[in-house]
Amino acid sequence: MNSPFSRLLKNMQERIGAVVPEIAWVDQDRGQLNAKSRPAVQWPCVLIDMETFEYDNLGSNVQTAEGTVCVLLGFAPNGPTASGTPEEYKEAALGYYELEWKLNKALHGWSAGEGFGYLIRKNTRSQQRTDGYRVREIRYSLAFDDRSTQAAVTYVAVTPVITGEFDAGV
Repeated sequence: MNSPFSRLLKNMQERIGAVVPEIAWVDQDRGQLNAKSRPAVQWPCVLIDMETFEYDNLGSNVQTAEGTVCVLLGFAPNGPTASGTPEEYKEAALGYYELEWKLNKALHGWSAGEGFGYLIRKNTRSQQRTDGYRVREIRYSLAFDDRSTQAAVTYVAVTPVITGEFDAGV
């Protein structure tokens, strides 16, 4: 895979799978959580989207890209968190905060490999939903260089030619 976005998605999937094994499903965000029926994911899930990227020219057809990677962390409906709820039920219901914390520790400051900068968390928010699913949005900034259109440069070795007299004894 050569596209920076496909490499980023693949490397993020591997990173999350290795560091946060509690996440059952990591995929590209194609609107799965907006389905009218039960979303086609396993819980908890992470859906990733490369939102908005802007490009600046560095010269020689090289560009730097800077933008936002949105990570949706989704949970199936769970128990109550109200005061008075037995502690074991409350802890299970609030587990999404712990999982979000662990997910961020895996991604914040991590690089997807050569040419990529580091993911830097910028903001989080909860989606207000009426279907009972809990969805947290975590946005990261990211920069990378795109050299895909850079012209190939060929270097030719040159042997210097010395003309005239040369006296090694002087």
